Amino acid sequence: MPKVSKKVSDLAKFDFIPPTKSFARNFIAPFKFWFSPEFYGLDKLDVSKPAIYVSNHTILGVLDGYPFGVELYLKKGILLRTLAASTHFQIPVWRDIIQKRLGVLKASRENCAAVMQRKESLLVFPGGTREICKKRGDAYVLKWTDRTGFVRMAMEYGYDIIPVAAVGAEEAYTIRQDANDLLKNDSAIGRFLEFTGLAKGLFKGGELLPPIVQGLGFTPLPKPVKLYFSFGKRISTKQLKPKFDDPASQELVKAKVEEALQHQFEALFRLRDKDNSGSAIIRRVLLPKPKKE
Repeated sequence: MPKVSKKVSDLAKFDFIPPTKSFARNFIAPFKFWFSPEFYGLDKLDVSKPAIYVSNHTILGVLDGYPFGVELYLKKGILLRTLAASTHFQIPVWRDIIQKRLGVLKASRENCAAVMQRKESLLVFPGGTREICKKRGDAYVLKWTDRTGFVRMAMEYGYDIIPVAAVGAEEAYTIRQDANDLLKNDSAIGRFLEFTGLAKGLFKGGELLPPIVQGLGFTPLPKPVKLYFSFGKRISTKQLKPKFDDPASQELVKAKVEEALQHQFEALFRLRDKDNSGSAIIRRVLLPKPKKE
């Protein structure tokens, strides 16, 4: 497929008015109070040239992206252009906020190319909807089997890839029923979804069916777990630019990104195990540790 190109005048439609840093601080303040996020690798992060920031989706995707995105903006002045699912742009008011104030774009190869031609950094979640519709045992599992589009674009435009690992959010909710439970033949929901054809159609046999979860107590409010984020080292694609359309080369780069994230997960797990600050008062009160027998 030929390279997507746009005139400078066409690229102007991707302009937006970024929020002030004061607004960003106020916006993220309640989040920091509730989750006490820790950010690793940010101080040493090289932002001298644009890159694709690639991260893992966590359960339901409600705690993804914006926590480290805001911190990156406050500390480094980089506001990531996020590529989001088309459903976000079908919601009145919300679509105007994310487009005009946050610079979010509908996920497409054309829009990705436009951002790169503007020399801006962007954020992608290769796992997409499949990765937020968790089943039991899916925590921190990357579902990128056939997702090489982000690698192809990075190679085509010579962009570096920066892996960003997110740990903690998977524990913010408890899965009460996952797709396997909901699609059982003896389940009323399962029978309805099978009868209507939604199970195989819209929900792809359960692959895109979100779980029923429980947050704090019996509410949908996420538990005040501590969150950890890690910015990894840049992965260069420049040398592979001539092979941007080669599936084998794309898989090679994708494997490097996946491996980097796995190492970052393990490092964050170790940090979390040794972190005593998670016993802050809000967690001591709302998430009491079980008594030892």
